[in-house]
Amino acid sequence: MAGTVIVEKNAGSSFGAAVRGGDLVCRGDVGARTGINQKGGTIIVGGRTGMLSAFMMQRGRMIILGDADESLGDSMYDGTIYVGGEIASLGIDAVPGEMTELEVGWIRRKLDLYGLEAPNGVGNLKKIVAGKKLWNYDNLEPTEKKIVL
Repeated sequence: MAGTVIVEKNAGSSFGAAVRGGDLVCRGDVGARTGINQKGGTIIVGGRTGMLSAFMMQRGRMIILGDADESLGDSMYDGTIYVGGEIASLGIDAVPGEMTELEVGWIRRKLDLYGLEAPNGVGNLKKIVAGKKLWNYDNLEPTEKKIVL
């Protein structure tokens, strides 16, 4: 919900599952499904991340300084992913976004807190966001729509 957790080396699969707030930092590599169902906060990965990271991401930010395996951001609803290395493939409804100067400054300050650096500079991170094509509530019946909204 809040605070900071730092892992000095590597972490396994499902690192940061359903995190809601605070900063979760791994200075090394992480496994598959990192940040699955992330609901807030910031996950920072100093190395690479495994497949299906940010699967069903709902909010928050994920900064990956290394490479990202297949299906990054699959079925994400909202939130933002920044990647410093190569992306093997984007998941369903994950699309490239445009980085703003405000974001560059925020990421630079966040990385400075933990003594981390983007490999090619913060301004060269790739930004990934939700395409929001999966958000299709218009086909719901009126009573179902009231429950959802």
